[in-house]
This record gives sequence, structure tokens and C-alpha cells, in this order.
Amino acid sequence: MVKCLECGTELPAGAKFCFSCGTQVGLKKEVFQVSSEKLLEKFKELTRDATVKRVIIKDDQGKVVLSIPLTWGAAGAVATLALAPWLAALGVIAGIATKCTIEVQRVVS
Repeated sequence: MVKCLECGTELPAGAKFCFSCGTQVGLKKEVFQVSSEKLLEKFKELTRDATVKRVIIKDDQGKVVLSIPLTWGAAGAVATLALAPWLAALGVIAGIATKCTIEVQRVVS
């Protein structure tokens, strides 16, 4: 039996999603603590990695302020244009928050 990384529910073999919380099976989670000055830089670094499926930005109280799915099926230039509104939102968040947490969901290789 496989366990959900998010909620710990035991899942049957071959499950693609947790039936309890909806988390996709086969992803691993990484957490980074960054200052507001480094938020945009770290986000851009993460978007270059093809194994990243979702980036979740939380404020210093742990509240989710932005959740961005990243599925790259297009060319890099098109992906950069698609990220423009997200980058603007991150700039606003960086101006408000002093410290942020970045949760990254990656495909397990």
C-alpha cells in the first residue's frame, strides 16, 4: 500500500490521486523559506525545471496567497508569456510580505 504524502491516507496500488484529499500520487513536496527580495528570483529558477508541477506561495502566517500550476507542453517563449500575470502578482506579494514559504510539487523521477 502507498501512503498519501499530504494526509497520510493509505491508498490502493495504482491510485493516481488520494481519494481523501485529492493530492496527486507520485509527487514529492519541497519547502523553501525565502525573503521577499528573493521570491521572484526563486520562482523564476523553479519555473525552468520541467519536473515542477505546482508552486504554492504562502505568507509568513502560512496562508496560501498564490497557487500556480506549471505544466510545460509549449515552447519556452510561450511559457514566459503565460507567466507574465503570475510574475506581476508575485511582485505585489513581495512588496507586502517580509518572509514567504514556497512549496514545490515535483514529479518523482
